[in-house]
Formats: sequence, structure tokens, C-alpha cells
Amino acid sequence: MTTNKDWNPELYLKFKEERTQPARDLAARINVENPENIIDVGCGPGNSTNVLSRKWPESEIIGIDSSASMIESARNNYPDIKWKIEDVTKMETKEKYDIIFSNATIQWIQNHEKLIRDLVKMLNDNSALAVQVPLYHNMPISQAIERVSLSKKWKKQTGRANEDFTFHSSEYYYDILSGKVKSMSMWITSYFHIMPSHQTIVEMIKSTGMRTFLDKLDTTEEKIEFEKDVLKEITKVYPAQKNGNVLFPFKRLFFIGYK
Repeated sequence: MTTNKDWNPELYLKFKEERTQPARDLAARINVENPENIIDVGCGPGNSTNVLSRKWPESEIIGIDSSASMIESARNNYPDIKWKIEDVTKMETKEKYDIIFSNATIQWIQNHEKLIRDLVKMLNDNSALAVQVPLYHNMPISQAIERVSLSKKWKKQTGRANEDFTFHSSEYYYDILSGKVKSMSMWITSYFHIMPSHQTIVEMIKSTGMRTFLDKLDTTEEKIEFEKDVLKEITKVYPAQKNGNVLFPFKRLFFIGYK
């Protein structure tokens, strides 16, 4: 992770269902029979790793994350799974895996070409690298936060916060992975999260996409003010429905490479 302040597992898990469903969908499409060992890269508080454990209960599974608070939460929530504080970009291991799984993590890592190359090297034969990455940079919420961050009011503090993210096209990932695996599959899913208010959208995003901006602010008062400014922006791009709910579309890219 590129931000130097740790994650908030409790805030992250307030939207556990929305964050876990893509992990379920990715795991369901992995075509590897009886994997002996699986690693979940960027496991967070363990919700995605638990999906793997439920699907492959006989497999040896480890979840890694560079966040100490996330790993502590994972250990508390799922004590029967193995957890380790580990930065995948600095990981040195001779271990090979039948499945390498990563759900909504690689957008926090800078060099995706090197990352994917290194992960493929960690695969056994007849194994799979399975990745989900949010297409967050194309979403109105991302653009709303960026507009606020670049405004005269906030630019000095938050103007470069978007540099903490790395996003690429599906063609980019295809070109990198296709030369390193025997076959692959790719798809995009757009999830419609039904939110009771615009404020709920802010609550969901401030633990992930907005946190890198908030981390650059010094005081609680500034963070609250920044959130209020974002709230004003998103009410312009996500209209409320007749019953007061707000539809919050969230598009995600999935790819699986088989070695």
C-alpha cells in the first residue's frame, strides 16, 4: 500500500456484503480442481480469504496484507486461517501456489507489469492467477472526489492524492498476461449498490478510494469538511430515486490466467 496510515477494518466491513460479492464471483469462475495451496494477496480483514476457505476447505490457505490492522481483524474474524503481514511487492519466497487470488488490491500497487510477472512465477503448473480490480477511475464518484481535491480550497494538500492509485485497461492486462499463461478469461461486472442516502456512499468510499485523500489532511475538522464537499459533488451525479434510495453502480474488471 502506498499510504502510510493504516486501514480501518471496522469501517471497511460496514459494507462487507458489497465488498465480498466480487470475491465470490471471482472464486466461482476459477477452474482448478483440488488446489493444494492458495494465497490471497491483499486479503484485508479476511472476508475474501474466507470465501476461498469455504470453497476449498481441504486446501492450505494463507492470506497476506501489508496492513497490520487488517491482519489483526482477519485473525480475530477467522482464527482457523493462516495470516501474515506481508507486502507482496517485497515478498521473497520459493513457495509455489495452485491459486493466487487478489480481490480489489492491485490498484494500490504501482508497477503492475512487474507484479503480474512476479505472481506468475509463484504459480505451479496447471494453476491460476485470479484478479479483480475496480474500474474506479472511470466512475463518477472518483471524478467527484478528484474535482474536490483539485479545487482551490484543497489542492495544496490533496492535489496529488490520485497518484496513489494505479489503473489500466483490460487490453493492458491481457497483453501482459497472455504471453505468460496457457489460457485466460476476462469479464466486467457492474454491481448496483442500493444505498439509503448519498451519505452512505461517502461512508463506503472513505475507507477505500477516499482514504488516500483524507490521509493527507492534518485535522479531523479538515477531513469532515472534505467529506462534506465530496457529498455535495456526488449529489449532482447520483440522483436519488423516487423512494429516496440512491443507485450506486460499481464496475469491476476480472481476469484469470491459467499457467
